[in-house]
Amino acid sequence: GRWVSTALNVTHDASSSLRANQRTIRAVCSSNMVCMTKDESVHATPIDVKGAERRARERAEMLRDKQTAAAVQAMMIFDRELIKARRDRAAFLQREALQTRRAAPDGLLDELARRLLDRLLDIKRDFKRVVVLGGASEAITRRLLAERNDVETIVVVDLSADMLNFVKSVVGEAPKRRDGASVEVLYVQGDEENLPLKEESVDAVISCLGLHWVNDLPGAMSQAARALVPDGLFLSSIFGGNTLQELRVACALAESEREGGVSCRVSPLAHVRDAGNLLGRANLRLPAVDVDSVVVGYDSPMELVEHLRKMAETNAGLSRRPFLSRHTALAASALYSDMFPASDAQASSTDANARSGVEATYEILYMTGWRAHDSQQAPKSRGSATVSLADLQKHLGAGADASTKAS
Repeated sequence: GRWVSTALNVTHDASSSLRANQRTIRAVCSSNMVCMTKDESVHATPIDVKGAERRARERAEMLRDKQTAAAVQAMMIFDRELIKARRDRAAFLQREALQTRRAAPDGLLDELARRLLDRLLDIKRDFKRVVVLGGASEAITRRLLAERNDVETIVVVDLSADMLNFVKSVVGEAPKRRDGASVEVLYVQGDEENLPLKEESVDAVISCLGLHWVNDLPGAMSQAARALVPDGLFLSSIFGGNTLQELRVACALAESEREGGVSCRVSPLAHVRDAGNLLGRANLRLPAVDVDSVVVGYDSPMELVEHLRKMAETNAGLSRRPFLSRHTALAASALYSDMFPASDAQASSTDANARSGVEATYEILYMTGWRAHDSQQAPKSRGSATVSLADLQKHLGAGADASTKAS
């Protein structure tokens, strides 16, 4: 596979944003990776490094104005540099887990990837060029190769170079799909907020648990939509607002009791109504949003926190507190264990030592949308109706009265 690195991440400080975006596109080579520089022709791939570089320069130029930079900074929610570092750590932890768990490095990510890709089974068409966008990129790429016979090119885009290297180590040097045919897999280090993709170049964009860490979510989805060919598919899943509600409650109560106040311990997440609006703002047709809920059991709240680190899902909000005192952490753990025991635990017992395990809820929002195409069904134009609803109501009412008299 090819590995392309783009230095396009925009940090939240105006000066660091300017420095980061003025860096040139760099290409990383190794003995088992094909090097692609910005001078090479990439017309055969969906990758558009020059376009992403141009947008980064334009953004950096815009941020030269201090007033504009301050306004942009005020709208930022997540620390993208921190998210990158945590995805680097997650790649290391998942690589270690894969040594003991041969099927998949993380069971929850693998299950959520399966549920997302299950929606493709209902669509009777081929998706030859697919973009895998952040999140559970390893699980999505591995399952696409194992379950599909139509994929020819997969572009894996991730903020973390370590995560890309991990995906490549799992996929292998010569990836093949289910029917044995070779598949070209391209690895691109890039930001979801500045996708290095050509317009109308791919058949599907798939993101499993990647977009809820984006500051400009409407913009990221619009860029993904522009990369789709007409009648191309956008398929995404993100964590919903009710995710980790147990942890929110436990941390809020512990902080209120020990420190006299409450801080944001869980990142802000979207709700169902937000997901529908996002699809509309991205100009995606035939939008569909559905919700799923997964309850996972853990031996202790500390094991839950370790799992969040392994998935790179720990809080990365700019407004987060940088630390949690030991006393507050112990109080939160005790409250969590007492209030949210696992369903198979002895919840009725008054002895805390008799209880075993806790549970955590993950709400998943699935979003599906299509790039506009003339073949898609569309509503009739306003005023084109030939039957009045009032006349229809009278007709139905007359029919009901006639059947009543007959009986």
